[in-house]
This record gives sequence, structure tokens and C-alpha cells, in this order.
Amino acid sequence: MPALSAGKRKPPPPPPDSADDCTFVADASAPDYFVLSSINIGVLCATQKQSISVSGELTRDGVVLVVLPLGSGTRTCTNASSCFISYDLFSIDTVTMAAPGNQRYCATGSGVVGGTVLGPATACEEDDRL
Repeated sequence: MPALSAGKRKPPPPPPDSADDCTFVADASAPDYFVLSSINIGVLCATQKQSISVSGELTRDGVVLVVLPLGSGTRTCTNASSCFISYDLFSIDTVTMAAPGNQRYCATGSGVVGGTVLGPATACEEDDRL
């Protein structure tokens, strides 16, 4: 009968995540096809990470907006190489929090990978249609 130690061993735990190959991204987009207008904030890494956390805040004309669903201002992605929060500006501007005229939307955020904080950074849309 083989000894118990001859059985399968558990693999060693993966090394801790490093943010060395990661960048924080804040990008606003208002293309010609207006319904795709958005601001995206998040972390982009060259390699997969065990955990990437992103937090963000959306403002309209300098006033913080409560975006539904509640809690959508934070996101944690596991076993991924990117993690983003996307704000659908067209829907927010025309449906969920309709506001006539031209507004300025901005999103500010930061991310955490392996205990390293990336950011903060801000992106604002510059389109008069919003």
C-alpha cells in the first residue's frame, strides 16, 4: 500500500499580483452613432491577475450622480487582465436622469491591483449633444 505522502500534492498558491504591467484608463467616447456615448474607467493589464478592483464616480455639471444599480461605482474582477466600469451617457442623459440642454459628464476613478493603487484619472465628454 503506497504511503499517503505519495498522493497528489496541492499546487503552490499563485504569486501575489503585481501592478507592474497595468495601467489605469479613463476614456470618454461620443461617436457619430450617438447611442453609444460612454465614459469607461478601469484597469488594463498585460497579464491575468487574481483580482482587479475599480471604483468610479460620475458627475454631471460637477454634481455627483447616483447611478443605478446602486453599488455600480465599484467593481472587482477575478482571474482577468482588465476590469472596467462603463457609464452609458446616452441612457443617463435621455432616460434615467433626463436633463435638457448641454451637460458636461465626467467620471473619475482609480483601481487596485496587488495592493497597488492605480490612478486616479478623470475623463470628460466634450459633445454638445449631451
